[in-house]
Formats: sequence, structure tokens, C-alpha cells
Amino acid sequence: MYKQIIFIAAASAIVNLSLSQASFAAPKGFKTPSGNIFCELMEGEDTSTNSLRCEIASSLKPKPPQPYSGYCEFDWGRGFLLPATSKPEILCISDTIADPNKSVLAYGQTWNNGGFKCVSQKIGVTCTNTNGTGFFLSREKWRVLGISKP
Repeated sequence: MYKQIIFIAAASAIVNLSLSQASFAAPKGFKTPSGNIFCELMEGEDTSTNSLRCEIASSLKPKPPQPYSGYCEFDWGRGFLLPATSKPEILCISDTIADPNKSVLAYGQTWNNGGFKCVSQKIGVTCTNTNGTGFFLSREKWRVLGISKP
């Protein structure tokens, strides 16, 4: 009996010590306070191959045309995939990253992870990669940032 008590006490002390020394990384994703936008870091081999996926439940407005008829056979225009070093791509998805348990990125707060930066505001979310390329998303509108028009 005493051996069991000593073992339990020792195991408990080790777990408590491990938890107190653990460092917690930034969450790999977030949702906006409205619950309309969800973003998640898609990790690659390193930060240069990471991507950021952001979905908007209300869809992109206005919905952009597909590059050609039949291009996307799934849900077109539900958000963006932002690669680490290039321009955002409009999502054509058959799944979702929307998770009600994701951390909330409060209005006025900034999320930095994997080479991406997102700022949450009441008017929408702005996300950029290390090149300064990115997008703005809101219920009413969207736009691509950091791309020069020819």
C-alpha cells in the first residue's frame, strides 16, 4: 500500500514539474469573434513552405468568377489559401477548417505564426505573409493586398 502511495505521489510531482516547464506555442489557428472567419496554419517542411488557409462562412462577396467553366466542382470562393512567399489563391474546397473550439482572435488583436500575420478588426480580418502579400476578408467585401496591377 505504501509503495502505491509513494509511486502516485512521485508520478504526480513529475507531471506537475513537466507542465510547469512546458512552453506553449501560438495556436495554429483562430476564429473571429463573429464566428464568420476561421484561419489555420498549414505547416510545410519549414516556414518557406507554410500556407495560411482562411475560410469565410458567408463566402467571398462578390463571388469571383472561376478561371474557366468547371474549374471548381466543390465550394468555390469560401476564402483564401495564402502561401508563404506568393499571392493568395481562392479556395475550391470540399472540406472545412471551421471549428467552434478554435481560439478567438479578439478585435484589435494580432496573430503571428509560421511567417504569417493576421489582424482582427470589427470591419474584417487582414492577413499577410512575410512578403507583405495577403488579403482582407469581411462579410461585405474582400480584396487581395500587395499585388501590383499591370
